[in-house]
Amino acid sequence: MISKFETLPNEILYDIFGYLSWDKILTLFWLLNKQINVLIYAIFSMEKYEISFSQLDLSYRKISSILLPLICNSLSLSSLIKNIHFDGRNSNCYSAIHEFLFYNSVKQSLRYPNLEALNITRCSLSQSLLQILSVLVQKQLNQLTLTFDEEIFESIRKPEEPGRIVSLERKSIMMLKQLIRQFFSNKCQLTSLRLDIADDNSPVNIHQCLVLSSHPVSNSISSRMQRCCLTLRHLYVCLKYTCFLEHLIEHIPNIERLSVTFKPRIDFGSRSKSSIEKLIKSHGNWFEKVPKLNYFTLKTFAKKDLEFAYLKWMLNNLNHIKKFNLHLQIYRMYSSSDILIREHVVDANFIRQYCLPDIIINLADFQFYIVSECQLLSSNIEQIKNSFQVHQFFNDHQWTNVTCFYDSLMSYQHLSSSNVKTLQFMNGLHFHASIFSWPHLQDISIDLHPSLYLLLEKFDEMYPNVSHIKVYTECYRDMDQSDLAVSLRVPFEIGQRKVTDIQLRNVTRLDLGFCQSPMIKSRNTPLDINKARAKIFAQLISMPIQLKYLLVEKIEWLYHIIQYASDELKQNALRSVRCADFGIPSCHYGCNESIHTGKNLMPFLTTHMPHLQTLHLWRPDDFPWTSIRPGIKPACFKYVNVSRWIESLQTSESIAEHTNVFEQDLSQLIERLKEFVFLDIHGKIDPGKLEAYRTMAATCFPQSRIEIGLTRFRLWM
Repeated sequence: MISKFETLPNEILYDIFGYLSWDKILTLFWLLNKQINVLIYAIFSMEKYEISFSQLDLSYRKISSILLPLICNSLSLSSLIKNIHFDGRNSNCYSAIHEFLFYNSVKQSLRYPNLEALNITRCSLSQSLLQILSVLVQKQLNQLTLTFDEEIFESIRKPEEPGRIVSLERKSIMMLKQLIRQFFSNKCQLTSLRLDIADDNSPVNIHQCLVLSSHPVSNSISSRMQRCCLTLRHLYVCLKYTCFLEHLIEHIPNIERLSVTFKPRIDFGSRSKSSIEKLIKSHGNWFEKVPKLNYFTLKTFAKKDLEFAYLKWMLNNLNHIKKFNLHLQIYRMYSSSDILIREHVVDANFIRQYCLPDIIINLADFQFYIVSECQLLSSNIEQIKNSFQVHQFFNDHQWTNVTCFYDSLMSYQHLSSSNVKTLQFMNGLHFHASIFSWPHLQDISIDLHPSLYLLLEKFDEMYPNVSHIKVYTECYRDMDQSDLAVSLRVPFEIGQRKVTDIQLRNVTRLDLGFCQSPMIKSRNTPLDINKARAKIFAQLISMPIQLKYLLVEKIEWLYHIIQYASDELKQNALRSVRCADFGIPSCHYGCNESIHTGKNLMPFLTTHMPHLQTLHLWRPDDFPWTSIRPGIKPACFKYVNVSRWIESLQTSESIAEHTNVFEQDLSQLIERLKEFVFLDIHGKIDPGKLEAYRTMAATCFPQSRIEIGLTRFRLWM
């Protein structure tokens, strides 16, 4: 029997499929009838259509048991797939990349013969992944994006065994450097590469991997060609050290578009000031090295005159480009001895002198966004705008229409060549200029200012593209208890009648504080402050009409909302949440109430977030969130030697007991949350527990992907 759905016109079916992810299209509609199959073929064959493994509800079981067999049983379908995205934020899908891409463990038979683009973001440093990429960039891919989890290199720099790096990590670093050398050699056929290697401190030292050999043979023409990637046309790279860029230029002779981001700012590394000054005085030209480069983008911070001098030297080397896009943020308060930084207002004269080549040959398009820390009056703004009207260079090129506005709250001047809507700055708003994403603002930070409700009333109108609000909490402000109580009580009092009417239509993520494992500590806070905070947080949580992602620095803040401010919380406000980040205090250190905070996690989630799919927990120590430490009488707490309890944690009996508790925590989580897919725990365990936890997880969840280390536990169901 043919359903009404199957008789719908193709145009309507296209619209319906546009709202569905690729996995839902396949599982719901594949092989329904020939007409729909033809539509699915058409969608999957679109040039930019991407098979993404980043959806919150996409489980490993669904992929391995349903989607992969479905795709692989249809050669015509698998041959349509050209773009695949693996993201490590809400799964550890990158750990199974060989399974998703290849038919067997030999990694020679690719499931997708026409695969062209691979996007791998926030991944771990695995040798298997690096080996696969080495093969793919040489024989298969045209486009690659590669970024790493922000904690990966940090764990290498601060290993659990001080003074040395374990051999496995050392080998992984060597393989990564070798892969990067391959990217910029004749063993790579990529035409486009996006690479983030900005987290490049010792002992990683990625910036050293392109240092040219001084051996005479290496300077022959054939050897130079072997060190070059002749196919690479577009490169987007995030760096830390300037020397990497200087070496990189030698390896990309056919590059046409180059985007360079220095994070956190231009960094000269171990090179002395005199060596940089000597380099800057050299009159080099990169035209012979990158003659086809016509579009250059630079994003960076600067706070010293020497950094501006290097910027000028770099632009003089690239004075043959046709398009230049500059995003620059200037820190003045740190530059007491740097006259240029401290005394010059950023206007047309400043930009022409310090932000453009001395000799301009082909430049036809110049776009810029510059943020400068300074003190300005309203009259200064008009003078800055007029400076472009009267400057001959900008007049000749018709680059006189600029946007300039001043954030008096943060003391920042914003100057842009784009005719963007001038931002409105109101009390309660902390606008952190993002030179990396401007003008596409997606997140805003706010403080609990007394007139905050005025900002939130107009939020959708002022910031229609913002989907993420970050809230500064009391932990990040210097104030006494009385000021804190006022700060938490007053923000919505003035507009109390209007607060319940505020609806944020575009906001899908709300951060109440910040989550980092070392910061997750329990603090005794007066009851009146807990009640005031609970009330205002309940009101904030109730405002988004489609809240999907909630981050709460301390899980007890959520408990307080239910305990003290349930009347302020909109009914079912938390039921739409699909992804959550929570900080949970230690199960070993602290008072009795603090260490048992985690035991309320499951009752809370089951009642208020039953549709949760992804959970990130931030712990100062062990992975289990249920404590087994015996209670200590409050009057005796100061006199009890807790160190005895801590020492006992390393015994085999204690490890077995904690393993059982961890198993119970995991089992309850999976059993009670029927839609749950991924758990990510940041913490720190004793090396003696590593194998016990790994064995337990593998035994209890055999059809899952498990990744465990001393500071991270990841379970993808």
